[in-house]
Amino acid sequence: MTRVDLPQSGLRKRRRRRRVLLGLLFVFLLFVICGTLVWLSKAPFLRITAVQVVDAHTVASSTILQYAQKEIAGAYAGLFARNNIFLYPRRAIVQVLLKQYTTLRTVDVHAQDFHTVIIKVVEREPVALWCDTSCFYMDEQGLVYAPAPTFSAPVYTTYQGPATTTPQSGVRQFITPQQFQSLTALVAAFAQKLPDDPVGLVAVDQNNDTQVYFKKNFLLIFNLKDDGGDVFERFSLALGSEVFKGKMPADFEYLDLRFGDKLYYKLK
Repeated sequence: MTRVDLPQSGLRKRRRRRRVLLGLLFVFLLFVICGTLVWLSKAPFLRITAVQVVDAHTVASSTILQYAQKEIAGAYAGLFARNNIFLYPRRAIVQVLLKQYTTLRTVDVHAQDFHTVIIKVVEREPVALWCDTSCFYMDEQGLVYAPAPTFSAPVYTTYQGPATTTPQSGVRQFITPQQFQSLTALVAAFAQKLPDDPVGLVAVDQNNDTQVYFKKNFLLIFNLKDDGGDVFERFSLALGSEVFKGKMPADFEYLDLRFGDKLYYKLK
């Protein structure tokens, strides 16, 4: 059997030429589109020329600006400008600021117009101290977030106990936010009940046993898992009981409320 290759028909040649032309046209259009996008990314009317920091108090605005400007400098893949108002790395700015400054609770980054970016921060407010070998500020969620100075006089109630590092923020958490809010409310209620003997230290151990030390060396013991309202009610009932008649809490070494209706105490 003999094989003979027939010449290509004119129709097949035209189809092949058309595919080549379409391919070249596609490459050309892709090049034009990419070139246009690169040009737009660097267009002056879309470039960020100002970054403003709002509501920064303990953190210097100038240092926040330095981190933001570092993030928007340069270009993606060496082509697309990072300081373009539509392309700037908003999420990266938020993440780097929250990681760098634990005193910042939230960071909001948004464009005000085609040339201005606003960085609005909300700082944590200290409500107490958490102390181990040194002391740190805690916010209303029980988050241990920044070293605290040594105060010449008591300013905050001091808390002690285990604190675990949170993977999201990299800072430590003292008990859960719900437990801490309940505990601080209970401590505030104690302060109203005994205005002449404020709370100086609150210690929580691994078993949730909580020791509240008053300034006049009176110790109150209860379990953190108990409802705060129940603890305060038992404390109020104890102060009005026969045991406390003619005595002040400072006359007692401790009062233990961990055993339900049973009251354990020790006089000095």
